[in-house]
Amino acid sequence: MSLVNGAGQAADPRRWLSLSIIIVAVFMVVLDTFIVNVALPSMQQDLHAGFDKLQLIVAAYVIGYAVLLVTGGRLGDLYGRKTIFLIGVAGFVAASAWCGLAGSANALIVARVFQGVSAAVMVPQVLSFIQLMFPAEEKGKALGIYGAVLGLGAIAGQLAGGLLLKADWWGLGWRLVFLVNLPVGALAFLFAAKLLRDSRAPERKRMDTVGVVLLTAGLGLFIYPIAVGSEYGWPLWAFASLAAAAVLLAVFVRFEHGLLRRGFSPLMPTTLFRIRPFRIGMFIALAFYSGNAAMFFILSMYLQNGLGSTPLQSAYAFVPLAAGYFAASLLAPRLRRRWGNRVLQAGALLMAFGYVGLIWVVGRESEPGWLMMFLPLLVAGAGQGTVSTPLIHTVLAGVHGEHAGAASGVLNTFTQAAQALGIAIIGTLYQTFLAHLESHGRTMQQSLIILTALALLTFALLTALSFKRKASASRTVDAGAAPVSAEPEQ
Repeated sequence: MSLVNGAGQAADPRRWLSLSIIIVAVFMVVLDTFIVNVALPSMQQDLHAGFDKLQLIVAAYVIGYAVLLVTGGRLGDLYGRKTIFLIGVAGFVAASAWCGLAGSANALIVARVFQGVSAAVMVPQVLSFIQLMFPAEEKGKALGIYGAVLGLGAIAGQLAGGLLLKADWWGLGWRLVFLVNLPVGALAFLFAAKLLRDSRAPERKRMDTVGVVLLTAGLGLFIYPIAVGSEYGWPLWAFASLAAAAVLLAVFVRFEHGLLRRGFSPLMPTTLFRIRPFRIGMFIALAFYSGNAAMFFILSMYLQNGLGSTPLQSAYAFVPLAAGYFAASLLAPRLRRRWGNRVLQAGALLMAFGYVGLIWVVGRESEPGWLMMFLPLLVAGAGQGTVSTPLIHTVLAGVHGEHAGAASGVLNTFTQAAQALGIAIIGTLYQTFLAHLESHGRTMQQSLIILTALALLTFALLTALSFKRKASASRTVDAGAAPVSAEPEQ
């Protein structure tokens, strides 16, 4: 019996080879999220960049990625997923070359925005390809490979950054972390052009261009003054920018609600936030992802600027964090099916314990080596992976029917925006602590206290989410109706 794919056609015999090609492209995107952290001090020295510019180099990529994720998916529906995927890969390669050749911090920041935009165009097509290429009995395995690659990218990003900076081929230094994308992206483009089948959505929805512009401008005006305000002594324009951001984001919400009332497809359907589990889930995503992104950023700065580690030594220090994340991300979905949301709560506590262990290690009189940090980072990484992998399913479990796709897009956008906010806000606090305490160790301790608080907030919100669902299930049973879900302790 021949297999039938998600589009009701005979499954492509080259589907696993095609998957390997599109996974390479996703791996490249994830790699660029993490590989930059190790190279930041080298960029700072070479480009004479202030700490604020370093924050923007990281955050600019995430902002460009965040605000266009939903739009990227819509472009694939309208103009063909293969076509848009290839445009995204080509754009990513071109933007990577721009990053690698940038002669100033400002040029690099602009290039990183375009790199993020290209990633947002590319990545949504990958999940669409998996849904369409694979029959139901193979889809779980394909999605499992996709998830594992995301975790592997965190490990490889840190190591690859350290190794490339150590190699310093042709004297290019930190530029290699971007230029390495050129041969990888070119091969992915050529094979994808040959192997992938094109497809479009039967029902084409209009793009919410105004919503994209409002959200992009609002986030930009909010994050930029947070990242650079302290560097310039919080001038009047910084507060004006924050006020303008508040106005634009309010207009965005009102505009999105108006689109929904008129029957159009908004970038962010406001009715989703009336669903309590989804609303709590957004706060969970904000606390969890902002802390995670900030952790990678400040740890790299502490290791290299504070302890004087080389980029390769810094990369080694990230290995236990990433390895714990990777291993836990593979186990967490299986554990969640048995124990429910208690697994995510345990993961949040593991994160907090790991950060407390780091506070103790960093506070020792002798400068801690990366071996002393191994166990706390391993525990923190395991906690991150335990929460991260099942979190999307947990948040979206209360959303059904026609809103499922929109909710997934909003959650992805929100998680990316949370990472940019975490880097901007906690990165700024790190720099402020350093200016007042004049000690990298005490500054890292203060920053880790904030990360511990965010981990505990994640635990509290996950507990609240479970409590609300239990209460809802109890009311349903009391009313004489059958429970909606058989999952343990949602």
